[in-house]
Amino acid sequence: MRELVITLWRSKLLILGVAGLFAACGIAYALLAPQVWVSQAEIKQPTLKEIESLELNINQLMNAQVPETAFTAFDKKALYNDFINNFNSFNNKRQFLTEKGYLDAEAAKSELTEEKGKRLLLKKMAEGIDAKAPDKLSENIILSFAAGTAEEAKLRLEQYIDFIQSLESAAKGKELDTIWQNRLKTLQTQYESARADTLKQLQDDVLRTQYSLRISRAAGIDSPVENLNARDGFAIEWGSRALAEKLKVLKEIDNPDILNPALSDLRLKLSSLQAIKLEELPFHSFAYLASPSEPLSRDKPKRPLIVVLATLLGGMLGVGIVLVRYAFREQGSAK
Repeated sequence: MRELVITLWRSKLLILGVAGLFAACGIAYALLAPQVWVSQAEIKQPTLKEIESLELNINQLMNAQVPETAFTAFDKKALYNDFINNFNSFNNKRQFLTEKGYLDAEAAKSELTEEKGKRLLLKKMAEGIDAKAPDKLSENIILSFAAGTAEEAKLRLEQYIDFIQSLESAAKGKELDTIWQNRLKTLQTQYESARADTLKQLQDDVLRTQYSLRISRAAGIDSPVENLNARDGFAIEWGSRALAEKLKVLKEIDNPDILNPALSDLRLKLSSLQAIKLEELPFHSFAYLASPSEPLSRDKPKRPLIVVLATLLGGMLGVGIVLVRYAFREQGSAK
């Protein structure tokens, strides 16, 4: 062991030289490596203030008797979770980076022309966009966006948040419109069906009254007769004069709503729905606990750590070289 220590001491210049070389390489890498700055924001579930405009549209539909169960996808938690899922969606990240030109700009900076290289770059850039909870028990979410400078990171995070929220607003607007249109179609179908049934019933009543009128005239019954035991469905006890007037009235009816109160109710519901104008008002699927800000320090590269690790690696390699040379010398002496 004493001899080994002496050997290491005698070769200290070699060890220091290798360690110094690796330290220099580490410094060069730390200085030349692309910088990564990460801007962050913290969000929580929205309050009524953030979804007020959405609630106004929902209340309009509910006042028109659209069932409350149709709006389960519009509660605060559902909106919040949809936003987070869309924020983490790779397709949305790709669309944003492509439409804004950030992918092409980074590819040109790295002199990438092949599609494979661009796909790898896209994957790397998408990994820098993330939404996750700070811990397992928290319902709050940290939104992150990585870029080459602190200013770019903050700007791109704000733009991406607005981009995802615009997708959310458009999607929820379409869902509300679909609910409205489906409810209209349902009520229109119910109204047309009830109207057709009522008109058919009116035709039956006209025919039955005509038969009753013929029978009452044949029986010589002109005035209403009490306690007439007629069980065949023909109201001859009314008398021919009353039946004739009833037949006249039935033929004059051109609005079936008079005969069926349910038709009037359906028509009022339809009018209420058709009068609704769904406003395309912006809303937010979250509330800020901390809005996007410029990062105070870079996320990568960790320059001091890189230099320390490179120096340690160089020192270990230098010691390894000295020990290997010592082992070969000992083996040669033994022979």
